[in-house]
Amino acid sequence: MDHPRSTLKDVARYLKEEYKLEVSVKTIERELEEYDLSDLYKLVRKKEKRTVHVNYAGGWLLAPFIADMVNKTRQAYDGLPGSVEAILTLFFLSAFGIERPFHLEYLSDPGFAILTGRGGVLSRTTLFRWMKGCRKSFVLRFYDLTRPLSDFFGKKLKISIDEHVVARWTRKVKIPGSKHPTRGKAMKADKLFYVFELTKKRLLSFKPQSGNATLANTALKMIKELISEVTPESVRMILDAGGCKGSVIARLSKIKHLTFLVRGKRQRNLVKQWEKVPKSEYRMYTDPGDPKKKILIADVRTKIRGCKELVRTILLLNEKEKGKDRFYPIYTNDEVTSTYDLLVEYRSRQNHELCYRVMKHDLSLDALPKSYPLNPKVEKVQFRDKHVMLVGWIKALAFNILGEFKESLDKKYHKMTAGTIVRKFLDRPATIKTTADEIVVKFDYFRECNALKEYCDKINQSNLKISWFKDKVLRFEFESEGEFKKRKSFLSAG
Repeated sequence: MDHPRSTLKDVARYLKEEYKLEVSVKTIERELEEYDLSDLYKLVRKKEKRTVHVNYAGGWLLAPFIADMVNKTRQAYDGLPGSVEAILTLFFLSAFGIERPFHLEYLSDPGFAILTGRGGVLSRTTLFRWMKGCRKSFVLRFYDLTRPLSDFFGKKLKISIDEHVVARWTRKVKIPGSKHPTRGKAMKADKLFYVFELTKKRLLSFKPQSGNATLANTALKMIKELISEVTPESVRMILDAGGCKGSVIARLSKIKHLTFLVRGKRQRNLVKQWEKVPKSEYRMYTDPGDPKKKILIADVRTKIRGCKELVRTILLLNEKEKGKDRFYPIYTNDEVTSTYDLLVEYRSRQNHELCYRVMKHDLSLDALPKSYPLNPKVEKVQFRDKHVMLVGWIKALAFNILGEFKESLDKKYHKMTAGTIVRKFLDRPATIKTTADEIVVKFDYFRECNALKEYCDKINQSNLKISWFKDKVLRFEFESEGEFKKRKSFLSAG
């Protein structure tokens, strides 16, 4: 009952619910006067008045998007103390590009702590203890509640499914491996599979797997789950070459309202089929990515092992290359769309690759908890996905929320990466003033502060209550250029 806006009625209700005591408001008033505590309400409100200059204050700009996540966190982790603080700590660690939780030991700025609703930064030991006590059922419930699927119910869906390989450097434990795409060698690794919506550029689903998992089989499971949950009008799915498997393509063809585009593998028996395609079958088109460049494309049929019927193939020919590298095949079950339009559509998958690039370098996607026990005596190590699932999905939420935030600003900011948005607007110093009813964030002057004013005015008018910070109403203010110049001249005097 230490809330600054608690009333005597709230106290009476609390006594009744917690201690089964029927006490009237007048009785409480009389008891407070007897012990000279009648002005306790005023003292509590006065204690709430504080002013502090902090960093990381731009994190409050994400409050309208985080509010829903906080409510769903309470719903998912009902009964587990400290869940909101832990989830917000993990979220802002990702958003600000702080790789590992042990960096919390050196993060003493109160601005980061206030973002999580605390007076001090959560210690790494407290965070590790919370994660250890967190059940997998809680993690899965949090994942289901926070997935942004509501915008796609019964609508047309255009997605890409791809894997991201995270290297594991352990020598003690034997875990499955995979070829790492950037290091170019086989090594111990985990794989992260995300479903990426290509129109709004949001991550919809996530499945961590061991290093020997394949894109083809995992994508088949994920698309079936997604269709059953969203029931879309139609789905267009794009897969890289890892999703090319004859039996999987045959099963994808049987799913209703699903259209797929899969890049083919250049296997010897397939290359022999493509070499038989006469030159007259190819048509010259302008490259979608470079208007000055011309490309040759043929619309042919390919016999794939595992498929009973021939599969339509968009075959690109690069005459400058030799051998199998001349061919770039794209398999599809779309019999209506033109060859050129299918090529343009397939290339939109590059946005998914750019998403992984942003998550790796700006949101520290590769900095994940261990998915294996540190017990070298065990011969077979079971893949433990609880902690990887939690942290990997929180990083996806950070990517989605930063995307929604930048789209709330002027159009010139829409194409900026998450790291650029954080540097420009979120990692900003400000003076934070708290009262019993409000939390006021007054940003220090910076060049592009005008880009935020319209966005902040909308938040001020909405009277947004911060549920994880005693329901205080969030307000934004900006230091004027004149105030900044006075402060600057004072600091540079002498």
